[in-house]
Amino acid sequence: WQPLPSMPTARYSLAAAAVAGTVYAIGGLDTDYKSCEAVEAYDPVSSAWTLVASLPVARSSHTATVVGGKIYVLGGLQPNPDDENRLIETDRVDVYDPAADSWQQVAAMPTARRSHSASVLDGKIYVTGGGLLSREYTDALEVYDPAADTWTTLASLGQSRAYHASAAVKGKLCVFGGELLDGSRTNLVEVYSPAASSWARAADVPAAIHQSAAVAL
Repeated sequence: WQPLPSMPTARYSLAAAAVAGTVYAIGGLDTDYKSCEAVEAYDPVSSAWTLVASLPVARSSHTATVVGGKIYVLGGLQPNPDDENRLIETDRVDVYDPAADSWQQVAAMPTARRSHSASVLDGKIYVTGGGLLSREYTDALEVYDPAADTWTTLASLGQSRAYHASAAVKGKLCVFGGELLDGSRTNLVEVYSPAASSWARAADVPAAIHQSAAVAL
C-alpha cells in the first residue's frame, strides 16, 4: 500500500464509481455530520483530484453504479425540506455524464431507501434492501432500465436487510450479509436469477458481516 493525495473534502457514507479510468467520490456526510453535495474526480495518471459538478441534492448512504459510461446515484439520505437539520430517506435518482460534466434527474425508485445495495446486470440496475422512512428494513428488489427510464418491482429478498453487499456473477445477482432490523448481523447469501424470477439460498458467508463490499472478478 502507498498513500495517495487526500480527497479535497473529508467525508464518510459516500459513494464511489469509476468511468474511463477516473474515480468519482460522490456526496457523503461531512465533518459536521451533514450530507454534502460535493463530487470530486481522481485521475490515477496525474495523481490529482478535480472538483466536478456537484450533486443536485446533497445526500449520504446512497449508491452509485455505472451504465453506458454514466454514473447513476440512487436513493440515500437527503436533508428534510421541512427541517434541514434532519435527514430523510429519498427515492431520487440522478445521472452524471462525465463527458458533459452535468447531472440529470431520472425516474425515481418505487421505494425511498438508504443503506441499500445496487448492482448492474445486463445493462439494468438491481437495487436490494435498505432502510425505509418508517425506520424499518425492506426486502424489496427493484430493477431500473436506463434505456426505458422505468422501474419494475421483482420478487422480494427472503430476508429484509440493510448495509449489505451485492454483485452480479454469471448472469445472477448475489446478495451478501447485512444488518437485520434488530441490529444483528447476518451471514446469509441469496442469489436472484432473472431468468427464473426467483431467489435461492447459497452457501453462507463464513462470518456474519455488514457494511461490506462485494466485487465480481
